[in-house]
Amino acid sequence: MAQEITGSQALAMGAIEAGVQFVTGYPGAPSTSVVDALLQLASDRLRIEWAINEKSAFDAALGGSLAGIRSLLCLKSVGLNVALDSLMVSNLAAGDGGFVLLVGDDPGGWGSQNEQDSRPLAAAAEVPLLEPTSLADAPAVMHQAFELSERFRVPVAVRITRALVVDRTEAHLAHAPAPRPRAGVFKRQGDRFNVLPIHVVDLHRRLQGTLGEVQALFEDSPLNGGGEEKASRGVIAAGYSYQKLAQVLDQANHPPLRILRLATLHPLPERRIHGFSRDLESILVLEETAPYVEIQVQALAQRLGQLLPVYGRRSGHLPGAGELFAAQIAQALMALQPEWPWPSFEQASRAMPSRRPLCDDCPYVPIFETLLAVMERHGGRDAFIVTGEPGCMVRAQLPPWELLDVKYGMGSSIGLAAGLARSGVGQKIVALSGDSALLHSGFGELIDAVQTGIHLLVVVLANETTALSGGQPHPGTARDALGHPRTPVDLAALVKAAGVASVHTVDPLDHQATETTFENALTSNRLVVVIARRACPEWEGKARVCTKWPG
Repeated sequence: MAQEITGSQALAMGAIEAGVQFVTGYPGAPSTSVVDALLQLASDRLRIEWAINEKSAFDAALGGSLAGIRSLLCLKSVGLNVALDSLMVSNLAAGDGGFVLLVGDDPGGWGSQNEQDSRPLAAAAEVPLLEPTSLADAPAVMHQAFELSERFRVPVAVRITRALVVDRTEAHLAHAPAPRPRAGVFKRQGDRFNVLPIHVVDLHRRLQGTLGEVQALFEDSPLNGGGEEKASRGVIAAGYSYQKLAQVLDQANHPPLRILRLATLHPLPERRIHGFSRDLESILVLEETAPYVEIQVQALAQRLGQLLPVYGRRSGHLPGAGELFAAQIAQALMALQPEWPWPSFEQASRAMPSRRPLCDDCPYVPIFETLLAVMERHGGRDAFIVTGEPGCMVRAQLPPWELLDVKYGMGSSIGLAAGLARSGVGQKIVALSGDSALLHSGFGELIDAVQTGIHLLVVVLANETTALSGGQPHPGTARDALGHPRTPVDLAALVKAAGVASVHTVDPLDHQATETTFENALTSNRLVVVIARRACPEWEGKARVCTKWPG
C-alpha cells in the first residue's frame, strides 16, 4: 500500500535499511528533520544523540566508524565549517564502518546566516559527494554512500537541500529490514589510525588514488541518468535541481533537449559528461548555489578541445544567488532554446522567510524589556552596543525592541563583544548568548574575554533547549534526544570555572531581581555574567514521540 512520505523520511528509511547504528549531529535546518524522522523509526539498536557542537559530533561518529559500525553525522552547511578540521584529517584514515556526512544546504538562506554551498568544501576535503536528484532516489543515495564509505574506507558526504526534505511523494513502504546490527570492535592496526606527519604524503596519495577509483565507479552509476535524447542543446541538472527541471519540462510539453541528471557530484563522472556533450551546440547547467559544476564542465570542455558554450549561474543565464524556482529555470531554458513555445511561470514562487515574533509567554521578552529599561537610565540605547547570535534571540531585532547591533554566527556574540571592548569604543558592550550557543562554541570566547580583563556584560538566555531548531536538547537540558532524564550541565558552575568572578542567576519573571542585577552589572567595572534561566514554555517537558514510523 502506498503512503505519502517526505524527503526527510525517505532519507531516514534509506539510512535504516543501510544498517546505520549510530546517529549524531547538531540541530540546524534542513538536516534536523531527517534526525526527527530517524527518531520516529528508532529502535534499541539505533543510538541517536545530539552533540554539544558539530566537531564533537563528527569525532564521535568517526569513533563509531573506527569500531566498525555504520555512523551517520547530520549537520547543516555552516555546521560543516565547525567540523572541517576533523574532516580534513579523517579523509586520510577513516574507519572500517561506513561513515556518512548528511550535510543540509540552504539555497536562499531561508533559515541560515548565509547560503553556503558545501560541494566545494567536500571537493577540497577530497571526499566523495552525492546528492539525490529526486525524492525517489533518496534511499538509494544513502545506501550507496554507506557502501562507498566502507568499500573505499573514506568519509562520504550526502548533500541535501530544503526543497528535498519538504517534498512529498507516494511510496510503497514494504521496505527491506535493516541488517543485523554489528558489534563494535576496534582492531588495532599499527599506525593506520595515527595521522602523523611522517605518513601524511603517502596517505594523501592513497586518498587521491581512492578518488580515482570512485570516479571510475561513478561513470556508470545508476544514480545518474539521461543523455540519450537526440537534440542539439543540453541541460545538466546537478542534484535536486533535476526535480525542479522535470516539473518545468512537464509543463512545457517536453521540448527537444538532451538532459543529464547528476547525483555523483565529486568526483564528477567526466567521461559520461564528455559523451553527453560531445555533439551538442550548447549546455545549460542547473545547480544550487555556486557555479560548481558549471565551472568544471567548462574546464573539461577546454581540456578536451571542445568549443562548447556552457551557461549557468556564472554566465548570468541564472541568478548568481538564491534558490532556483520555476520562473528562473524557464527563463534560462528560453535563452537556450528560444524557438520553443514556453509557458509563463509566476516569478514569486514563495514568500520571504518568516520573521515570526517571539511567543507571548517567551521568557526572553521580560529580559529584553528590563534590559532596555535599565539601559535607558544609563544614557539610552546609543550608549550601548549589543551583540547577539543565531537562535530565538534574533527576534529581538523585531519591533518593539530592535535590540541587536551585531549578529553573525553561532557562539560568536561574546568574542565579538570582547573585540569591540578591546578596541576602545566609548559605549558599554552587552553580549547576548543562548545557553546552547554558549556550550556550542561561546565558552572558549568567554574564557578569552576573562583573560583580557575587559569590562563586559554577558547575558546568557538559558531556556534549556535549542528552541528555534525544534526543541532539541543540549547538555544543559535535563533529558536526551529520546526523552530520557539526565543530569544537565550547571551553567553557573561552568562560568565560574572559566574565571568569571561575578556570576548571577535570575528568573526572567522576577522583574525586581532582574532589574537590580542588570543595574549593578551595567555599572560594574569588570566582566559580569547574568544567567537568565527559565525553560522555554513551548518545549518544556516535551520529548520527541519515538513510536515506530510508518504503521
